[in-house]
Amino acid sequence: MKKKLRILLAAATLCLAAGAQAETARVTSGNISTTVFGTGEILPASQPGVYAEIDAEVVEWYVEMGDTVRAGDVLMKLENDDLADEVAQLEYEIQLAQSDVLYTKTHTQYNYKQATYEDGSLRFDVNTGEPLMEKYSDEITIRAPSDGRVMAVYIEPGDDALAVYREHGCVVMLSTDGRMKVELEGIEGVDLAYDQEVCVLGEGIDTTGNVISLTRRGTEAVIQVNSDEFPMDAPVTVTTLDGEPIGEGILEINKPMAVSAYGGTVKGLSWNVKVGKMLKRYDVIARIEWDEIPLYYDNDRVLHEYTKTKVELEKAMEKQEQLAIVAPCDGKVVSVDVEKGDSVSAGTKLMTLVESGAGMQLILEIDELDIPMVEAGQKATLSVDALPDITLTGVVQKIAPLGNTETSVTTYDVYIELTGEVDSRVLGGMNVSGEIQVSSASNALLLTSEALKKDGDHWFVQMQSGEYRQVEIGMMTDSQVQILSGLSEGEIVVY
Repeated sequence: MKKKLRILLAAATLCLAAGAQAETARVTSGNISTTVFGTGEILPASQPGVYAEIDAEVVEWYVEMGDTVRAGDVLMKLENDDLADEVAQLEYEIQLAQSDVLYTKTHTQYNYKQATYEDGSLRFDVNTGEPLMEKYSDEITIRAPSDGRVMAVYIEPGDDALAVYREHGCVVMLSTDGRMKVELEGIEGVDLAYDQEVCVLGEGIDTTGNVISLTRRGTEAVIQVNSDEFPMDAPVTVTTLDGEPIGEGILEINKPMAVSAYGGTVKGLSWNVKVGKMLKRYDVIARIEWDEIPLYYDNDRVLHEYTKTKVELEKAMEKQEQLAIVAPCDGKVVSVDVEKGDSVSAGTKLMTLVESGAGMQLILEIDELDIPMVEAGQKATLSVDALPDITLTGVVQKIAPLGNTETSVTTYDVYIELTGEVDSRVLGGMNVSGEIQVSSASNALLLTSEALKKDGDHWFVQMQSGEYRQVEIGMMTDSQVQILSGLSEGEIVVY
């Protein structure tokens, strides 16, 4: 070591003898930090995709790229002809099953006759020789299928029940959940919000309701009234609580139950079957006289078939509801990935949204030589290529565990969460570059990095006296180096 120092000193003496001009630098105290550089792009923090849940065909969409939507808005409509046929068939089958249940559960007067073959000959048990008897009924009791309020009564004693059913679609209409609703279309100039309270007004009607559904970017709405004591099919006007008109519609039953009848003459109505009265499930509504009907049905089998068909119908209708594609959140449409007439399968991406209020995140590509120094929580300072007057700040959120090897240089994605207010001009997809602060020190001894000399694994500086002094260094930047030992603040070196 002493020999090397003598060689360095000799070299310095020769330089001075040759008239070389020496620079000086003073050891100072200050802050220093080291960074790694990366480039990348800005992305919205949440970009939910909207996907098809079943196989279908795109028949209509109601939004375009750039449109703002609210959670629950209908974005697109799909169709599945096979599913529509399945629902129609199941609805027909459940009508038949309901009729069978009606036969097995509502007959109240019975008689028995000996069974016959198609040619009219009598039938006997082949084992015992006893006559085979069949059960008949000529009177039916119509009962309430569920609890509810009577909203309309269409039958009177002496009516042909089937004729009334064909005219009105039912013989008695019930409200089963104590609520009514108004469906509004073509709303303009009023900014409604989900669950907003509004006024519902009409002849003899002065009440309030709440918005329970908003579709088509707020131009259609459903208002729910928490009472069913008002006349059904009554025209009403809906306003804000301040009296601002919203729209007009018809007051309907929220969950109606249509009581059916498939034939016979109405013998009489129960005393409490009047509009406004409350009925309990299985309460008698009316008694109907009918021509004698053979009852071949087994109760347990019929009820099982009805329940099975009902479950299948509910599943099919749930699938049918999935054909209306709705927004999963408030946001803005950034891409529509299908066109009208396209056939899509379950899982196909239909469009992409940017979620409102979710903020932005930034992804920087960092060289594999620098990535070992990067950790979550480190600060980043970045610039936007398209907006040179803007500086962004952020914090390292996470580091991708697998590198990108598409080019000759391997890089790793580092996710930066932006902090502070982000200028509105900053948009998703913009390119950025910047630095991550990987280490820092305050009140450190600092020296210009040009003053350092290296010999093997050791660092030296030359003092004004010509002496070479070994130093231990810490962080180093392009212009400064941290001195850990070997020098004191205020000392001057030459280089």
